[in-house]
Parts: sequence; C-alpha cells; structure tokens
Amino acid sequence: MDFDPRASAALRRRAGRQAALAARAAGAFEAGPALLTAARTRLRRAVALGQDADGSAATDALAALAAACRAAGLGTPSVRQLAAALLMHAGRAVESGAMREAGGAPLAVALAALLHVWSGRRCHLVRASDYLAGRDQTRFAPLFALCGVSAAALEADLGEAELARRYEADLVYATGRQLLSDLLRARLAADGMAAAACRPAAEVALVDDLDAVLAEEAASPVVISAAGSAGVLDAATLAACALVEELEAGRDYHIEREPGWQVRFSAAGQARLDLLALRLPVYWRHPQRRDDIVSCALLARDELGRERHYLVQEGRVLIADDGVLRRLAGRVWQFGLLQAVEAREGLPLSAPPRTVARTAVQSFLPRYRRLAGIGASLRGMRAELRDCYGLETVTLSAHPELRPQRRYAYRNAAAKLDAFADAVAARQARGEALLIGAPRTADLAAVGRLLAARNIGFALADGREPEADAATLAAAAEPGRVTLVIAAALRNGVQVEPEREPEREPEREPERDADTGVGAQVHGMLFEHWDSARTDAAFFAWCASGEVFGAASDELLVRALPEWLPLPVAGLARAPWTAALLFRLAQRNAARQASRYRASLALRERQMDEQLAFAGMG
Repeated sequence: MDFDPRASAALRRRAGRQAALAARAAGAFEAGPALLTAARTRLRRAVALGQDADGSAATDALAALAAACRAAGLGTPSVRQLAAALLMHAGRAVESGAMREAGGAPLAVALAALLHVWSGRRCHLVRASDYLAGRDQTRFAPLFALCGVSAAALEADLGEAELARRYEADLVYATGRQLLSDLLRARLAADGMAAAACRPAAEVALVDDLDAVLAEEAASPVVISAAGSAGVLDAATLAACALVEELEAGRDYHIEREPGWQVRFSAAGQARLDLLALRLPVYWRHPQRRDDIVSCALLARDELGRERHYLVQEGRVLIADDGVLRRLAGRVWQFGLLQAVEAREGLPLSAPPRTVARTAVQSFLPRYRRLAGIGASLRGMRAELRDCYGLETVTLSAHPELRPQRRYAYRNAAAKLDAFADAVAARQARGEALLIGAPRTADLAAVGRLLAARNIGFALADGREPEADAATLAAAAEPGRVTLVIAAALRNGVQVEPEREPEREPEREPERDADTGVGAQVHGMLFEHWDSARTDAAFFAWCASGEVFGAASDELLVRALPEWLPLPVAGLARAPWTAALLFRLAQRNAARQASRYRASLALRERQMDEQLAFAGMG
C-alpha cells in the first residue's frame, strides 16, 4: 500500500470538520432506543450499499453516539475524541497526545468500536493489561447497553465454556497476548491436539495504547508449550552453573542487554571454555550447545534478579515483568534459562518445555481485515506501523508537550541522588504535589530509602496492584503529596480534565493553566530518562511542570551509546547542553535497537510460519 505524505494532514482536517458537525448535531439529538436503532440501521445500510465513501453516514451515526454518551452519564465527547473515533473507523493510527477529556482515549476507542459494530463488523479491543480491559468494559457498559451492543472482557484462566460465551459478544476487550494464545489453542484444537478451544472471530482490531502494546508485547512471541523430558539437561545445567564461577566479566565475556540479553565471549573466554567444557556431559561439549548452556548460567548469575525478574513461590520460579513485580501466569522461560535459575536458587530442576505452537503480534494483528488504534505518542514508530502493520499515522492537534528542565550537572550517581533528594525536600516543604518517576524498581527503591531517611512520606505506584495504582494516581494532585511511580503503573491511572464551561465552543482546546485535573497541580521529577522518549513524554503528560535529572553514570548512556564514543564526565557536568545531546542520542539508539529487534522477530516468525506450513503444522 502506498501512502501520500500529505494524506494524514488532509485526513485530520476532514475528521476535524466531521467531528465538529457531529458535536453540534449531538446537542439537539435526544438519545432514545428508537432513534439510536434508526441511526444504526442507516449506517449499516449505507455501508452495505457502499454509500459512505465520504463518511457522512458515519458522521451522522457518531452524532447519535455522542448523544448516547451524554444519556449514559459519560458526558459529551470532545471534538478531538470524535475526530479520533472517525480516524480509527477509517483504519488509521492516531497520535492523540495527552487526551485529558472525560473518558480520554478509551472513550474514543469505544466510539470507533461502536461505529464498526453498527456497520456490521465484530470488533476486538486490545488493551495492555487484563485490568484495563475489564475496567473499560465495565466503565462503558451503560453506553454499550444503550446502543444495543453486547460487550465482554476476557480474563486469564477462564474456562472454555465461559471463554466461548464471551467471544460471542459484539465487542471483546482483551490483551494482545490473550487473543494470541487463544488463537494458538484454536489451531491446536483444529489439529486434534486439544480438547476444546476458542478462536477469536472478528473483522476489526482496535488497539488502545498503541505505543505500549506494539512496543512491549511485540518484543516477544506467544508460545504454547507442553512438558518435555529433562534428559541430560539437568546434569549439564548443574555443571554449567559451577564452571561459570571461573569466568570473569569483561575478561572472558560481556553481556549485551539491549534489545535482548546476549552473551558475547572474547577470544580468551572461548579458549577458557574449551578447557572448562570437559566438565560438561559429552553431548554439551559441541561449541554451539556449550555456549548456549553456559550463557544461560551466566544470565542467571549476573542478570536475572529475584524480586525483579522472577519470584519464588511454593518451590517454583515464576516470571515477573522487568520492573513490575507481578506474577505473569502461564509464562515460562524457554530451554535452559529457567533450569539455570532453579539451580541458582537450589530448587529441583523442572523438565524443559517443548514448543507446540507460537506466533507474535507482528504476524497476528495484520490478519484482521481492519486494524486501527490510538497512542499518546507514536514518535519513532511511524515507519514500523506502516511497514509491519500497514497503518498510516495521523496526528491530532494537542497540547504542546511539556519541556522539562534538564539537570545534568552531576559527576556520578551519588551526587545526583543527593541533589534529587534535596530538590524533593525543598518542593515538598513548599506544599507542592510531586510525581517522581524512575525507569527501574531498583532506582525507585533507592529514592524511596533516601526519602524515608529524610522523613519524607510518599505513596508508591509500582504496578503490582492496578486498582491501588489507580487510587494512588488519583490522589497525586493533593498539596504536599509525594508519589513514586514506574511507567507500567501510569497506564492504570486516569487523567482528568474539568468540564468545559457552557459558553465555550466545542472545538476549543482547554488551556493548560485552566485545568484543575492532575496535570495542573503536579510537578514531575524524573530520576533518570527512560529508554524511550515516548515514555518520558507520557510521564510528563501528567504534570504541569517538570525536571529530569541525569549523570554520566546513568545506565542509558553506558548501554545505548556507541562504545567508540567516550563519555567526558567532567565535561558533561560543565556543559549540560552536551549531556542533553548525548541523552537524546542514547534514547534514539535504544529505540532503533528495539525496533530492529522487533523487525527481526517478525521476520523470524514469518519464516517459522512458512516452515510449519510446509511441514503440515501451520
């Protein structure tokens, strides 16, 4: 598909005009069951006869839906929300900025989904977590009922009968991983390898938080595994965990952490391994198998941390998100890595899983006949959305992004931590509401310990309990309140904008200093840049003002900058503009590495699909 570079601007202008017409029409529309049924019938007839090329029928239906929102107690959608719904109905990716209107981006997605259902298309709405999927379905249930549309949300560990019942709904809220795993189980059932399964059946997929879902969930495939046999893996794992104690980081190997863990052995390390491999069972002395099993042992020792990457409960190792201590039900590491962690923890070694089916977001979402979505910031993702998913991106007018004050004049992490605590104490003493972000739980814990040592109380949103995170973020604007948060927890909160005054025109955007929501009262303090500038922008979208701290020892600079580029520590402290340039370069490199990794994963999954199809397993 070819894209006209001018098309997005034209589409945005047309959608804005149509949304303004729908907003004005909604004011005179009395949303009753009979009128809504008539609007639904007109839209379905126009779509069936191909008479909605100009979008007029969709605009009329959207006016009825906007009136239905008011009747359902959700308020009247803003012009920007209506424009986003029209663009998603047209199959576009929408970059919305910080959408603080009542209902936010989820309401725009719900309106687009209703347009699709009224057009005769069943729809899946993809969210980043089960909690968000269930919350949105419950929140908009009155609207769906008023519009004569059935809706359901999928959860983990549902029985097959209940899962099948929920898939029968017109709108289905679910995570991408849930939809993918159900699709794989349906394939297995079709091959006679499972007793029963449900296959998602919908023409349309709408993705909320495009930037989060397609950046995070697309970084790893969904795998259906069956129990395998340990064979000689147990002995090899125990031997590898013992021999890695004689390997030294930097001298014998180094670990590349982005975009995925990779152990690289030096020439000296390879020579040392040639001798140490004699301790391994014969089968594992082959160079490739030897490197694989030793790499797993090194990662288990050097990189995977308890209470960060995994939990130990009832004698089992359970995987957790990196930075979010939450059990991920049904997920296991593949061959060798889980057993290496179990050996480090002194647990009995489990049998390695055997892969029976797998797929990835990149090969799954494009299979829908229509795909669209919305994200607060799609910076750096436009090419990936176009090439991998066939999505053209349209940017809606929004508040200009907050430009935080950069504080980079620190020589090391200790100096930055002290300065950060001093700044928090000074602002908290003045009664300011503070939102403090950090990319890793270890950083957040260090800040928390320092604040506790200074008798500064704080609330914590760490992603473990979504409902608690939402309550914590809802109270973040209270004067003098200090809230610590990681990126995953931000998605669980709701950004609020006050209702517009009656005399304002619908098209007019509220001024930032007129808000009484979270963004007007909170000062954001970012302890260290996230890998993605998009995540930084999403954090500061919660704030009216902000500052970001950085030092030459920050992990982002060490990991994402080229090895040939030296870091002049003293120079960075004296020239903050140089530090700002290096941080920007590091974020760009990290984003490119992640994008290339996702592209390579998509290619590998396509090749595997072709191989499985050739073997009669696809």
